[in-house]
Amino acid sequence: MAKQARFLCIGGFLNGSAVKDQGENFECIEKSKKVIYRKLEIFHPDSWDDYYYVCETTTDKQARNWVYGIESN
Repeated sequence: MAKQARFLCIGGFLNGSAVKDQGENFECIEKSKKVIYRKLEIFHPDSWDDYYYVCETTTDKQARNWVYGIESN
């Protein structure tokens, strides 16, 4: 499975991080570089929430695959 550190779940815990709603996107600093996380709606019937913050370098398809547990090739 792909590295998960760049996915954050709104209102819950994912990768040890609690995240509250930050609007459509937010900036943070990772390794001295500015990184933007954007809000993405992903429906999954077994999820508690269907809004996730996804790193700017992650595609919509990669995010959906991660939420559904689909292996990347």
